[in-house]
Amino acid sequence: MTRGAISKVIDKLETKAWVRAQMKDGDNRVRLLSLTREGQRNLPLLAKAADENDAHFFSCLNAGERSALLILLNKVANHHHIRDVPTE
Repeated sequence: MTRGAISKVIDKLETKAWVRAQMKDGDNRVRLLSLTREGQRNLPLLAKAADENDAHFFSCLNAGERSALLILLNKVANHHHIRDVPTE
């Protein structure tokens, strides 16, 4: 994601009062994020919805195909130096 896209996501999460963002002392380019109580309350619901979406979207693949897809996507990510992306 671009910095602009990430900023928009963070702004939406702040509007919902799910995260709190603070500028790092001395560096306005860095925002320190923390979950609010409301964010902590909603996180399990959001994780469940994401898991259900994944199950629905990838249900056409058997276990071997899902494994192969994960290997291939990791290969593409490594080739393009994409790091710290959750894969599970």
